Amino acid sequence: MMKRRTRVFKLNDLAKFDAANMSPEARRHWAGADNLSADAALQPGIRRLIVSRNRFEATNNGYMGGILETLADDTIGTGPRLQLQNDDPEQDLDTDTLNDAKLRRRERRFRKYTKAIHLAGKLRLARLSKARDGEVFFQKVINPGVRNECKIDLILFETEQVSSGLCGENQSYYDNGIPKEVDGVIYDRYGNPEQYRFYRVHPGALNGATDSYLLPAAAVIHYAHIRRPGQHRGLPELTAGLTVFNDLRRYGNSVLAAAETAAVISFLLETDVIPDPDEVNLDGELDDEGKKIKQLNFTDIVPMAKNAGVALPEGWKGHQLKAEQPTSTYCAFSDAKLNEAARAISMPFNVAKGNSSTYNYASGRLDHQVYHRKIQIERQNIEEMILDDIYEQWEKYDQAFHREDYDDALEVNHVWMWDGFEHADPAKEANAQATRLTNGTTTLAEECAAQGRDYEQILRQRGREKRLMQKYGIDDPEQSGIKKGVIENEENE
Repeated sequence: MMKRRTRVFKLNDLAKFDAANMSPEARRHWAGADNLSADAALQPGIRRLIVSRNRFEATNNGYMGGILETLADDTIGTGPRLQLQNDDPEQDLDTDTLNDAKLRRRERRFRKYTKAIHLAGKLRLARLSKARDGEVFFQKVINPGVRNECKIDLILFETEQVSSGLCGENQSYYDNGIPKEVDGVIYDRYGNPEQYRFYRVHPGALNGATDSYLLPAAAVIHYAHIRRPGQHRGLPELTAGLTVFNDLRRYGNSVLAAAETAAVISFLLETDVIPDPDEVNLDGELDDEGKKIKQLNFTDIVPMAKNAGVALPEGWKGHQLKAEQPTSTYCAFSDAKLNEAARAISMPFNVAKGNSSTYNYASGRLDHQVYHRKIQIERQNIEEMILDDIYEQWEKYDQAFHREDYDDALEVNHVWMWDGFEHADPAKEANAQATRLTNGTTTLAEECAAQGRDYEQILRQRGREKRLMQKYGIDDPEQSGIKKGVIENEENE
């Protein structure tokens, strides 16, 4: 009877992937890898350390600070604008016109409300905080100082002001594995936030208090950067590029220090003769004061008067120190590092650097497509997490004050319009837009929305302008262009 031989496999025998290699070199390279959960990896102490370093670098690194400001400005722009749409296709023209007038009045009132609470500025600050700190918290409060019928205001709080304190790292769980509280955010058994634990005073304040209070989830908006299932607190978006920004600043400081050192030294003296340290005078000469003239020795400093010549002793030669900083690869190294750091937020290199001198039209358009898609996705997140919540709260107050503009039978849909992206070649974009409108593949509403403009306002304004042109006998440029095209076609025929 034959015995069956059993082979015992070791982990190294099964690792057929380079990424799973267990060699000593691979172990050293991947020493920081772990199997921690999202919340365990982002313990309060670790997260706050990353946040504090991000803030320090953003304050002291012009590139990182500029990238954050540009990201917030490009994403929010002048702020979102509400557009209400009547989705009932069965209405006649007169009824539709009446309902549209009601919707326009509601839009104007909401626009005044957003200006009263400075919504655009708060959204820009929130977008910057999310990229730098990982998250930001909005409190919805009643503020009598708001110059509007609706007194709901938004107050922003940094990530440190929502915390469980010293017990933040000790989590307890429901029987289904959902945590009951994650560093100040209290959840129900289904994972929905129930309450938020706020510090009354920022923990980093000079006289920061340690007492806290609870707010219901309905009064708080948590705007966070979440990238792992089971992650409950935000991680800064620029975390992957933080060390790169630091390398860039350290390298720049080192290059500057080397260049300064070379600039300070006017000239160098060198000799092939090894001087005798005990020999202070070879020929017994005396200076004007009757003192012996010293022999030049290693590390001696020779002062030099302006526009004066220097007579060197026998065997000594003088030359200037070559300034070899910055090196020829300095710009290439800096550009590569900056490109790597900005990639974490999908920002193209020319936007991150603020310089498009090396770009052509095609490469600029291609790089910006990825960046604009990133911004569009972020805007959608802002709409779902912040704007829809604010609009819902405002609409309840507005309906109480202006019941005549609300019809329960009216089907109303709301959309948010943002600033459009400027085209690098406006003429090409205008021709493409005209072609799409002519062949019916788009509508005026879609084209105007892409530019952050209201098509109805444009039509009303165009109507006013045409009536004034007729009144003062001015030719309409649009009609003149059409007539010119017809004449040119007839001549060609």
